[in-house]
Amino acid sequence: MSGSPPEQQRRLLDLQALDSRSDHLDRAWRDHPAAAEVERMSAEADELAVRLTAAEQAVDEAAGRLRSAEREAEDITRRQQKDQTRLDAGSVSSPRELESLQHEIETLQAKLDEVETAELEAMEELDSVQTQVSAVREQVTRIEEIRTERQAQLDAARAAIDTEREALAADRAALVAELPDDLVRLYERSRAQHAGVGVGALRHGRCEACRLSLTPADLARVAAAAPDELLRCEECGRLLVRVDD
Repeated sequence: MSGSPPEQQRRLLDLQALDSRSDHLDRAWRDHPAAAEVERMSAEADELAVRLTAAEQAVDEAAGRLRSAEREAEDITRRQQKDQTRLDAGSVSSPRELESLQHEIETLQAKLDEVETAELEAMEELDSVQTQVSAVREQVTRIEEIRTERQAQLDAARAAIDTEREALAADRAALVAELPDDLVRLYERSRAQHAGVGVGALRHGRCEACRLSLTPADLARVAAAAPDELLRCEECGRLLVRVDD
């Protein structure tokens, strides 16, 4: 491309510097270490929430079994007391009925022993799962505190990045306004085709975009080109701007 004064060509390097810095900030915004940590902690918090729900459900179930055992024990005790009252009052005169009553009292006692054992087991289980709930809740609190701290760090870092990106955008707009539209479009096409780097400086016989040295023949071609001719690197295809060595 001809008709691009050397000063305008060199301004493309300034434009590339702004764009490269902007790309770097985009990556820094997206890949900030705190972002991965916040994501990891969010996943851990979700896992803890599942564990907490299961533990709380286990507490409800153990508490339900305990209440059921307590009610059954109370019912058996009332029946025992009623039978014992009849026995103590001497109101049962028939030997067969007396034997039946005594057998029922013994049966109720055996049943009460079973229920009290189940009640004790339910109490122990309830105590165990309540301890689990407390432990998980402590973990949830700790994770939330750390996640909140890391999120604040991430928000602050991204706010600083956003501020710099806004300044870069303003500088870029001002620089683009100084350049011909066709030159900017050529640079933009090259940048899109070459992973965000559309132009490189030719310094000491090397393209600084691809870091490769030009061949003697390519250097001879460069030396023969008019100053306002915008060249391309024969190695990488990017725009090539001559600068003073």
